[in-house]
Amino acid sequence: MDNDHAVPPASASIFCGTLRHTTTIGPRRTIGPPTTNSVRRAPPAPVTPPSTTLDAELTAILDAPLVLGETAMVGYARKEAELARVFAKLTILESLTLHKRLTIAKADDALVAKFMRLTVDRRTRLLNFLADARRREAVAARR
Repeated sequence: MDNDHAVPPASASIFCGTLRHTTTIGPRRTIGPPTTNSVRRAPPAPVTPPSTTLDAELTAILDAPLVLGETAMVGYARKEAELARVFAKLTILESLTLHKRLTIAKADDALVAKFMRLTVDRRTRLLNFLADARRREAVAARR
């Protein structure tokens, strides 16, 4: 077999600017860096953590004591409703970022530790509410 038709090793494609490649079917063609007609994708937007004012507001709700004479069930339902009200004001990106933060808990995150003290049912409802931000925005836009 002719060495002219051999495919160069993979390392050649890394270290050479362009390669000459032949196929058994067609003529030689040059493979090189992408042309200007190539599709260029923008780099992904960086995920920014929620602001410290949001953290302070959520922490204040979670730390607030129950009102005098209020049962635990009623008090935590009130806290859940207050958290949902704050979550409803967030943008889609903020909601999804906070959802990811609360779902993938880090040991040194005080807000996540306080959120994890809620019952599983309340946490699940609040996380589902955060994850549903795109649908809520689409429904609001249709009105």
